[in-house]
Parts: sequence; C-alpha cells; structure tokens
Amino acid sequence: EATEGVIEAIKWLDKVDGVLLVMDSAADPFNQINVTLLGNLEARNLPTIIVANKMDLDEASPATIRDAFPQHHTIPVSALAGYGMDNLYKAMLKYFR
Repeated sequence: EATEGVIEAIKWLDKVDGVLLVMDSAADPFNQINVTLLGNLEARNLPTIIVANKMDLDEASPATIRDAFPQHHTIPVSALAGYGMDNLYKAMLKYFR
C-alpha cells in the first residue's frame, strides 16, 4: 500500500511549484519512501524543503536528516510545540518564489 501511495503522490508532482517534505527527526531518514520521493523531486528540479519534525522529542536529530540529504535545505520544527515555524515560513518565502 505504501508503494501505491508513493506512486500516486509522484503523479501529482507535475502540478506543484515546491514541496515541503516532512520527515520524523526521531526516525531513520533512509527509507524507501524518502529516497524515492527525493529522487523524483530532484529529477523534476522542484524546490524542496525538508521539514525535520518532532523536535520536541529528546531523540530528535535534525542533523541526521541534514547529513543524509545535504543537497536540500532542512528546517527543524515541532508542529506540536510550534518551534521553528517562523524559520519554515521564511524558508518557504525564499525558496518557493
């Protein structure tokens, strides 16, 4: 089912101007979905910001995501606590013009 979801999402990439890819900063970023999505985003030259979510957790590590995908801008946030949202909005204005 996950593969079908990824394929469906990839079809919609032709209709977007930029992508916020939300990753769990407390989990391993190297999984089939992340790698497949990023590969397709890069092939389409779509501006992409990786949102390293769950910064409110002790085990969160945005550096792991940043090191895994250094070619993309990574913004650490906590959607729950609201941490980093101003930085995310600023990055969206900068990269999605």
